[in-house]
Amino acid sequence: MRRNRLYGLAVVVTVAVVSGPAIAATMQSHAAKGRAATRVGPRGPRGLRGRPGAIGPAGATGAAGPAGAAAASATSLLRTIVVSPSGPTPSANGALLAGAVAAIGGAGAGSPYLVWVEPGAYDLGTAALHIPSYVDLQGSGQDATTITGEGPLALAAAADTELRDLTVTDTNATGSAGAIDTSGGLRDVTASATGTSEATAVLADAPTMAILDVTASAATSAPGSSARGIDTRNTVRIDGGTFSALDNASSSQAAALFAESPTSVSDATLQASGGAAAYPADVVGSGITVRIDGSTLTGAGGFFVAPGDTIDVGGSQIPGVVSSVAGTARCPDDWLASYVTASSNCS
Repeated sequence: MRRNRLYGLAVVVTVAVVSGPAIAATMQSHAAKGRAATRVGPRGPRGLRGRPGAIGPAGATGAAGPAGAAAASATSLLRTIVVSPSGPTPSANGALLAGAVAAIGGAGAGSPYLVWVEPGAYDLGTAALHIPSYVDLQGSGQDATTITGEGPLALAAAADTELRDLTVTDTNATGSAGAIDTSGGLRDVTASATGTSEATAVLADAPTMAILDVTASAATSAPGSSARGIDTRNTVRIDGGTFSALDNASSSQAAALFAESPTSVSDATLQASGGAAAYPADVVGSGITVRIDGSTLTGAGGFFVAPGDTIDVGGSQIPGVVSSVAGTARCPDDWLASYVTASSNCS
C-alpha cells in the first residue's frame, strides 16, 4: 500500500519536471498576448516649462561679413544756405555768393534765412550784393571771410537783416565808394571804403537793429571830397567799435560820425584826420540830438553842430574844439587828451 503511494508521488514529480518548461512557455505566451491587446490612451496636457539651464561656453567668433553701405547724413539744413569758395577765382566765388542770395525765395518774419559764408575771398566786381529782408549774412570771422567790390557800393542790406563775422571792402579808383549800406544791423563786422570823390564805410539807413562792435574806415583823395566812417540816418544805436575817416586832400572834409538823425554812441572810438576839417562828430540833422558816452573822440576840427541840433558828450575824451556853436554842445564830465578837464561847452 505504501509502495503504491510512493509510486504515485514519483509519477507526479516526473510529470512536473517534464512538463514545467512547456507550462512556463504557455504562461509567457498568454502574458505577451495580454500586453499586445492593451490600447494607448490620448496624450495628456503639456507640463510646465522647467527652469532654463546654465548658459554654455561661448562658441568661436565667426568670420566678418562684408561691409554695409555708408549711412546717409542726418544733417538737414532747411533755411540755412552754406556758400563755399569752390570757384577757381575770387570773382567766381563772388558770383556763387550773389547767385545763392538771389535764389532765396519766401523769406519772411516766420521763415527767416541764414546765408553762411565759409572762409575765403568773394569778389563782387562793380555790382552790389543785395540782401533781402529776413535774411542774415554770416561769415566765418572778420579775418577769414572777405567780400570785396570795385563799384560805388559793395553790399546793401534791407530791413530786418544782420551782417556779422565778415569783412566788406569797396575800392573805387574813379569815383565814390561805399562798403555797406544797411537798414538792418551789423555785428562784429569790418567795413572799409576807399574812393576818390567820396567814401562812406557804413551808411546806417533806417536801421532796425544796433551797430555792434564794428570797425569802419573811409578814405578819399580828390580835392573837395568827403570821407565818412559812418553816416547815420533815422534813429541809430552804436555800441563799441572804431570809426575813422581820412581825407588826403587839403580842401576836403573827414568825419568819423556824420549824424543826420538821432544817434546814440557808447564805448566807441571816433577819429578823423586830414583835409581842411577833420570832425570826430559832425551833427547836421534838423533839430536832432546826438548822445555820446564813454568814448574817445579825436580830430583837429573838433565838433560841428548845425543850428537847432544838440550834441551831448559824457564820460569821454574829447578834442576840446567846437567848430560851430550855432547848435548846442554840452560836455558835463569830459577831459582832453592831456587829461585836463574840458569845459562844459566842449571847448
